[in-house]
Amino acid sequence: MTDKIAVLIERLLACDPKTAKKYLEPLLLKLEELEGDQYFQELLLSLKRRARNLLEDLRHSRSSKLREDWLRLAAYDLEEVRRELLHLQELLRGGKVKTREPEPERLLREIYQEGGMSEATWLMVTNHPSLSKCQSGEARKTLLRLSSLLQELRRIRNG
Repeated sequence: MTDKIAVLIERLLACDPKTAKKYLEPLLLKLEELEGDQYFQELLLSLKRRARNLLEDLRHSRSSKLREDWLRLAAYDLEEVRRELLHLQELLRGGKVKTREPEPERLLREIYQEGGMSEATWLMVTNHPSLSKCQSGEARKTLLRLSSLLQELRRIRNG
């Protein structure tokens, strides 16, 4: 289990609803770097759905006269998120989930298709001879960062 994910899970298991957003959003981004079997994919989807409900409850609690009711709903949703996190923790400890290796060509194509770079830049980068040699530690971190930014771009566009 990656250390950063383990720390974020532990903090979410111990936090209150008001501080959950601080750990939940980075955790969801980190989980995008993982791949696993069908059970893991279903668990991740369920976790995202419950996390979205929690974040919506927290957002409503800031601007509503029914603040306490929204916070109670957020507390309930946080408990649901915690249940999913415990299952996820078991999978991670069991080694049934692994880190996805970044594929530079696929990632760059997705960024281009999402409108994240111009056609000229895309052609220049994809035709660069050293693209296939992009396996150094620094290049891997950069690709994972790009992948996270692409996920964030999708999340923003989809609302």
